[in-house]
Amino acid sequence: MALAAVAGPVRPASAAVPSTTTVVLSAVQSAYGEPVTASAAVTTAAGPGEGDVVFSVDGVAFKASLGASGTASVVLPRAVAGAHAVQATFIPQDPLHEGSASPVAGWQVVRVRTRLRVDVTGRRLRNPMVVHVRAAGDHGTTPTGSVRIVVRHSGRRVRVGNGTLEGGTVRGQVPLPKGPSRRGGYHVRVTYRGDADHLPAPRTLRFRIGGRG
Repeated sequence: MALAAVAGPVRPASAAVPSTTTVVLSAVQSAYGEPVTASAAVTTAAGPGEGDVVFSVDGVAFKASLGASGTASVVLPRAVAGAHAVQATFIPQDPLHEGSASPVAGWQVVRVRTRLRVDVTGRRLRNPMVVHVRAAGDHGTTPTGSVRIVVRHSGRRVRVGNGTLEGGTVRGQVPLPKGPSRRGGYHVRVTYRGDADHLPAPRTLRFRIGGRG
């Protein structure tokens, strides 16, 4: 009587090659608009990974090709102030290699410093004065929101104005004070209130009109 052969477990001709992916940020905390680079490295049992890496920031993905050393780097897109999650996922070129995802790297973006430029035109007797405000964040960002303008003449407050930044400048001109300018010392205080990504900032301008007599 012939005996039936007992089949053992079927094994693939070659098992898939595992991989490991890591991601490192050039800074784990940065100011709004400050460039931050994410670098991914992929290793496999056969050597450096070959293929692509998909970087994601809060789930928004973009792809980069791995170099000969199994690494890839990208400058992360500008992110608003707050906490963000960065991850890298390996997509192998060889179908016999396994893909892998890195642990999530935390990235904290803080509000950026704001710089104000203040100028006053019409600084002559009997001329109406007009204040001009320009605001810019470090790293080329554009603040939004409102500014408060207080003008004092010889220590006495003579006018309070408010303006709204649009494209980094106050929308419209803020005339200060009403009527013709008077002789004496002036103190112009501009305060930017800040927005979600830009810190508040003050700026003071002092000048005199006419002589001291």
